[in-house]
Amino acid sequence: MMNWTYALTQHILVPKTECKLIIVGENADGQPFCLETRVFLREAGLDFFSVHVYFDLANPLDKLEQISFIEFSFQDQGINYYSFVDLVQLDPEVSSCVLKLVSPQELYSYQNRRHIRKPLPPLTNATCRVIGARQNSAEDTPAFIGQLLEISRSGTSMITSHRMIESLMLELSFHLPEVEAPLLLTGEVRSSTPFSSDSYRVGIEFHDVPLSSLNLIDTYCEQTSS
Repeated sequence: MMNWTYALTQHILVPKTECKLIIVGENADGQPFCLETRVFLREAGLDFFSVHVYFDLANPLDKLEQISFIEFSFQDQGINYYSFVDLVQLDPEVSSCVLKLVSPQELYSYQNRRHIRKPLPPLTNATCRVIGARQNSAEDTPAFIGQLLEISRSGTSMITSHRMIESLMLELSFHLPEVEAPLLLTGEVRSSTPFSSDSYRVGIEFHDVPLSSLNLIDTYCEQTSS
């Protein structure tokens, strides 16, 4: 963890520092909006800071109707730091736009974990929602469908028509074979790669899985051949 004031006074965050924003919300048609973009710090103060977003063609933020959350992150000495921030103002320019954001008090770091998975039957669908980035931070986001491919006690992967980006937190509701009650789990997107011209394969690491769900997943994996 790093304090925002420390990052400023130690000149870790200075103008032109390369950072990253993850912006999640809704388009005008109610579909999920997910944007991961590189930004450059313009100004940084105790209360507010601003970043420059550059784009080659159309401004990707033109499609954004409603914001669920914004994650700000950067890297220092090989460690990734992040925090959730609120948008104060957006000023579009010719080939860029400037976002004014509320300065966070603390910046957090995180670690990664992975496990082996077992295949799921075809057409094992999950109802999904984006609920944050690295931790829960949003409510009332639109639902979408993903087709689950495999599972273990630590994660799953799925095919979806919606582009996901790393660090997003998802809520997933789905049925395991021969289990009547649905599982409701949360997980973090660890990878997202094109699967076809209009779909993506998304790798997800589960977070805080209830013991009852772990037992059901373990039972399924033990009964499934490699």
